[in-house]
Amino acid sequence: MRFDLFWVLMGRTAYVFAPLYLIPFAYGFAYGDSLAGSFLALGILAAILGMVFGNMGRSHMRQLSVQEGVLFLLAIWFLLAVLGMLPFHLAGLHLSPADTFFECVSALTTTGMTVFGDTLPPSLILWRALMSWFGGLLFIVILVTVLPVVSGCFGVDFNVRQARLFSPLWNRMTRPMREMTLLYIAITAVSVGIYLMAGDDIFTALILALFTIASGAGPMTGGLPPTPALMLGAGLVALLSALPLLTLWQLLHRRSGAMLTRHMELRAFFLLFLAAGVLLAIPALLHGTWSIIEALGFSFFYAVSFLSTNGLMLQGAAPFHTSAALLLILLAVIGGCMGSAAGGFRISRVLVLISLAWTELLRTLHPRMVLAVRQGGEVVPLHSAGRILVLAFFFAAVFSVSSLLIALAGLSPIETITLTVSCLTTTGGVASLAHLDTVAALPVWTKLVCTLLMILGRIEIFAFFLLLGTLFEDTRHRW
Repeated sequence: MRFDLFWVLMGRTAYVFAPLYLIPFAYGFAYGDSLAGSFLALGILAAILGMVFGNMGRSHMRQLSVQEGVLFLLAIWFLLAVLGMLPFHLAGLHLSPADTFFECVSALTTTGMTVFGDTLPPSLILWRALMSWFGGLLFIVILVTVLPVVSGCFGVDFNVRQARLFSPLWNRMTRPMREMTLLYIAITAVSVGIYLMAGDDIFTALILALFTIASGAGPMTGGLPPTPALMLGAGLVALLSALPLLTLWQLLHRRSGAMLTRHMELRAFFLLFLAAGVLLAIPALLHGTWSIIEALGFSFFYAVSFLSTNGLMLQGAAPFHTSAALLLILLAVIGGCMGSAAGGFRISRVLVLISLAWTELLRTLHPRMVLAVRQGGEVVPLHSAGRILVLAFFFAAVFSVSSLLIALAGLSPIETITLTVSCLTTTGGVASLAHLDTVAALPVWTKLVCTLLMILGRIEIFAFFLLLGTLFEDTRHRW
C-alpha cells in the first residue's frame, strides 16, 4: 500500500513547524544570544525537510486511509521531538539525548514534566514553551482531521454534526486546519493579555500563555506566585484551554449563544468544576489550614488547573490533604472537554459510559424495554458507545501494565501511580503531588517508557492498538 498522503501530512507539519524557530531566533538576535544563528539554521532545515516529505507524496490520492492516519499519529511526535532536540544540543550544555528527547516529547504532548527545571537559558525556555504550544495546536488539528478517520469519530462531540465537519478528503481537511489554527492563535493572544493584566512582564506572560493555553504547564513553569491577580489570570487561561474549540467554532459561524447553554458536556464540565472546588476547600477548612477566602481561591484554582490537565502549581502553597490530592488525580483522569487541547479521558466519554451503565441497568430490570444510550438529548450510536467502552478498557489495561513496569525503577506506590497518571493524562502536575517535580534522577529506560506513555496518552491509545492489530493481521495473512 502506498502512503503518499502520509508523507504530505508529515511534510505539512514540518513545514508549519519551521517558522517556530524564527521566534527564538528573533529573541536571541535582539538580546545577543549566541544560539540565534542555530535557530535560524534549524528553521531552514525543517522547511527543507517539509518540502522533501511533501515531494515524496506529491502523487497522493487526496483521501486519507486508516493505515496512513495511524502511522501519522505515531510518527509525527517522534519527528517533531527529534527536530526539537537539536537546539538543546547545539547550545553546548552537555545534555543526554534521552533527557532532551524526554523533554521535547513532554512539551509536544503538553504533559509538562521536565528533567531540566529552570536551569535553561531564556531562548531555550522560550523554545520549550513554543513546542508545548505547537503540540496543543497539533492535537486540535489532528482531532478535526486525522483522528476521526482513524477512530471513527467516537466520542468527539455528539452535539456536532460530524458528517459535515470531518472528511478523509484532503481538500475538506484543509479548511478545518486553517480555522482551528486561527482560533487557537486568537485565544493565545487573549491569554497573553490576561497575564499582562495580572502584572507579568511581556516575556513571562508569553511563556505562561504558551504553556497554559496548550494545557502543558505543570512543573515546567516552576510554580506561580500565589497572588490573587495571577491566580485569577492563570485560572481563566486554564479554563480557556479546556473549552471545546469545535463548539466555539460553530458558535462563531452561527452567531448564536444557545449552543453553549444546551451543550451537555459544557454543563457537566462547569458542574464538575464547581463541585470539585467546593470539595477541595472542605479539608482545608476542617483542618484550619486556610481561611474561607483562601480555601475557596486555592481550591477553585487547583480544580480548573487539574481538570484542564494543566497541572499548574503554586509556589509555597499549603500542602494538600490526602483526600484533596486524590480528587485532583481523579480530575486529571477525567480531563477537559472534547475538542480542546486538554488531555485525560474527556468528560463527554465519561458521560457516555455513565449513560451506558444506566441503560444496561434498566435493560436488566426491564428486559423488554427498548432503550438507547443518550447524551444531550441525542442518541449515541452503538458503535461509538462500544468504542468508548473499548477505549476505557485499553486505558485501564495500559495503566495497570505500565504501573507495574515503572515500579521496577524503585519508586514508591504513590510515586508510581502519579507518574503513570501524569503520562497517560498528559498532566505533569499530578507527579508534583508526589514531589516528582523533576524526573532527572530516573533511569534512562524509565524515561523512555514514560515517553511512550505520553505519546499513547496524546493519541488516545486507540490508534496504537489499531496499528498493532494491523501488523498482526498482516503477519497472519502472510503466514
